Amino acid sequence: MNLTGLQKKIFEYQKSGDAERLSVLRFLLASLKNREIELRVDGQEISQEDVIKIINKQMKQRKESVEIYQKGGRDDLSQKEGKELVILEEFLKYAESL
Repeated sequence: MNLTGLQKKIFEYQKSGDAERLSVLRFLLASLKNREIELRVDGQEISQEDVIKIINKQMKQRKESVEIYQKGGRDDLSQKEGKELVILEEFLKYAESL
């Protein structure tokens, strides 16, 4: 799968000043590039399935963080993680449409 679509989104978010989406996308792309490097050793390319799995994994991490922060009384961090979760859901829809 070609990651240029997501990389183009980085420029879009930089221009619009959307720091929150930019941060989430950069973290996601770093994870995707790490997976791409792992697969390159075997001569494979990253697939759409890999991208979706990675996004789902990050979404799961955010859900767990929201729960932990809520239990700890850190509503500010809980809300931040919740917003990132929504952004990841958007990226998941985007990745599924590719």
